[in-house]
Amino acid sequence: MKTRAEFFQREAVLALVIIAIGAAFSLSVPGFLDPLSLADRSRHWVETGLVAIPMTFIIASGGIDLSVGSLLALAMMVSGRLHAAGWPLPVVMAGSLLTGWAGGLFNAAMIRALRLPPLVVTLATLALFRGLAYGLSGAQPVGAWPDVFTDWGSIGAWRISGGWEIPWGVLILLGAVAAGTALFHRHALGRRARQLGENPTAARYAGISAMRTELAIYGLAGLACGLGAILWTARFATAHPGAALGLELDVIAVVVIGGTRITGGAGSVPGTFLGLLLLGLLRYGLDVTSVSQQDQNILVGILLVIVAIFNERWALQHRRA
Repeated sequence: MKTRAEFFQREAVLALVIIAIGAAFSLSVPGFLDPLSLADRSRHWVETGLVAIPMTFIIASGGIDLSVGSLLALAMMVSGRLHAAGWPLPVVMAGSLLTGWAGGLFNAAMIRALRLPPLVVTLATLALFRGLAYGLSGAQPVGAWPDVFTDWGSIGAWRISGGWEIPWGVLILLGAVAAGTALFHRHALGRRARQLGENPTAARYAGISAMRTELAIYGLAGLACGLGAILWTARFATAHPGAALGLELDVIAVVVIGGTRITGGAGSVPGTFLGLLLLGLLRYGLDVTSVSQQDQNILVGILLVIVAIFNERWALQHRRA
């Protein structure tokens, strides 16, 4: 498995690439690095970042979860139906979190029970969860959310001199990154996930339960989807069954760009956060230069393939060394 020093080298390179991307776009787009614009744009990176943290555990364990966008939409519509039925906001938000958690546990249980690859199971639940989201809503959005709720998505939590402010979602994301870093790099759960990805047979002989580990990490991914659904609804003041289409592509790209091997065995939550900054800044630059969403997805897909190959060769090179 990769040492922390090796990841520090990669993270330093990622930081330099982020600086280079910012400098390149700022030369062609006046005001690209304006703090007000960046603070506002950062709201759009929160849900991707939240889900990418537990996805780091999943990919490091040798798994994958393609259902995260659909599960986020399902959690959103469960909370939307509870809101429409007149339930208080705490119950509405708890409904979103519980739906996400249950969906994550369902993924893990199906992977173990059916003994199918996570790719196959979560591809199926991608369709299942999205279908349930549309079925619950009748393909209609749920609006009329109270200001006390939508303020979470529109008002900053920390106002700084100069007129710009840090959004609530960004503060929540930073807290999640800190917690995820401690859990992945200092806690037994992160070590078990990496060992499962590195050598499942050796992990089993070492007494590591694949079922318990997968229930934990897929459950965390589900909770992140539930929390992301709350923040997404607050930001747009509506719950929509078509929300978060393609979220899984950005989440996986962020994790792999951050240095996590797509074949498992190694990962880094700080690297994932830097991958989020890189991809977020890149998408922001492509947006302001009028590159279509379809073309952006093509570019992200190409980037994902290139970085995945680089990660494998990097790991092979350091293993030989």
